[in-house]
Amino acid sequence: MGSPETQESNDSFYVSHKFMDVAKYMLEQNGLLGSFAKYIQYKKAIKEFLTEKGANVADRKSVFEQFNVIDKKVKCGHYPYQFLLMAKYILDLKVPGPIVECGCYKGGSTAKLSILAKMTNRKLYVCDSFEGLPSPQFEAEAKMHGIVHGYNTTFHKGEFAGTMEEVKSNIRNYGCIDVCEFVPGYFENSLPGIKIDPAFVFIDVDLVTSARDCFKHLWPQLLKGGLWFTHEAAYHEYIYGIMDKTWWHENLGECPPLIIGAGTGLSPLAHAIAYMEKL
Repeated sequence: MGSPETQESNDSFYVSHKFMDVAKYMLEQNGLLGSFAKYIQYKKAIKEFLTEKGANVADRKSVFEQFNVIDKKVKCGHYPYQFLLMAKYILDLKVPGPIVECGCYKGGSTAKLSILAKMTNRKLYVCDSFEGLPSPQFEAEAKMHGIVHGYNTTFHKGEFAGTMEEVKSNIRNYGCIDVCEFVPGYFENSLPGIKIDPAFVFIDVDLVTSARDCFKHLWPQLLKGGLWFTHEAAYHEYIYGIMDKTWWHENLGECPPLIIGAGTGLSPLAHAIAYMEKL
């Protein structure tokens, strides 16, 4: 099955290469039977998403179809099922309030979240430097990701950049830009002045320092019953960094929350995704 790092590499690889490249890579990593089994698992997960008891089937089908277009048209840094999984949580979320995204890359994830925001009558705050990552502050961060096939093996300043114009264009073309408000800048500068009381927060920020900035300024505002998702569940160094008890006590005056999916993800098809609930 491979290590969490390898699993996360697989997830990123799915959406960044052509079909034949993906097929070849999956065969190399999982063998013929393993690749077929994962494909069957994915098809079953899609069926469950579309036909879940009590769900609005028309909404689920619309989300799935629109997400498929985004996956084909926009360079994304996530595996498609990860956002179908989060879509279920957002569509089922009873807490009113906006959605916040921290780290949007080229805007593929943002377009998906904007569709869900529109469908659930929410606003989407899009927080990003639009200049790529800041410089890693810890040695472990610089060595944390060993992603293959065209991805850098270390983080560096400016990596995973998407300009605001590029992000907005992708949302206009494939999402719902009318629900979006953009918050440009590195999080340490852009988040302190925000007052929004979100119901759902999604961070895909890669670095512990960036994630801590998000927690410091947004966690206190997250509504009771609200959900906080992260895209770095598989990276142990990251999880240890954001769940550090001393940091939480010094900066937020409380113990870190329980994080569901840390180290393994919420699904074999979504190794990167974990979440916390504000109690």
